[in-house]
Amino acid sequence: MAVTSTPPPAAPAAVPAGATALRILAATAECVADQGLRATSVEDIAERAGCARATIYRLFPGGRSGLLLAAVELQLNEVLDAASRAADVADDLPSAVAGAVWAASTTIAEHAPLQRLLRDEPGEILPYISFDRLAPLLGRAAAWGRDHLGRFLDPDQAEAVGEWGARVVLDHLRSPGSPTDTTDLTAVRRLVERYLLPGLTASPSHPDQEH
Repeated sequence: MAVTSTPPPAAPAAVPAGATALRILAATAECVADQGLRATSVEDIAERAGCARATIYRLFPGGRSGLLLAAVELQLNEVLDAASRAADVADDLPSAVAGAVWAASTTIAEHAPLQRLLRDEPGEILPYISFDRLAPLLGRAAAWGRDHLGRFLDPDQAEAVGEWGARVVLDHLRSPGSPTDTTDLTAVRRLVERYLLPGLTASPSHPDQEH
């Protein structure tokens, strides 16, 4: 039976720990990249991962839908980790925001299974980044902003900027032909300087921060 989509939950999906679970998730990504989601079965994934179907059902409650949700969560974590690394080494706010948006977009662009879904089966992935599923994603982005941009801004502004960055990435993901190529760091830096920074005021805790 082929893997099918399922409405994503409001809370982050659990990604099981351990080498076997990661091997299964890697096999899922490889199968989807090779043949798409609709044509991928649990049997295909088990064979690619070198495990029994029962192992997949044991590690991923909900079976096929649970496996898909964990795969989406794993990719989201990878995107946030890439954005964090870029922001945390930056010396100023524009570099931190531009670097984070660029790193997130580049990570997504290099993810072959996701790109195949966006190209051939967009209906399988767009529900995860649209409509009522957008609020939880933006909430996580706001929390990310507080954690990684707080040295430049007060908490409320840091959260707002984190959400702004997520909206930029998601808009490009949903509409890859948008005017700004978010995998171009120079273009993203211009976007940040032109549209984001003029709307910010200096944080009281960082009175010398220039925007």
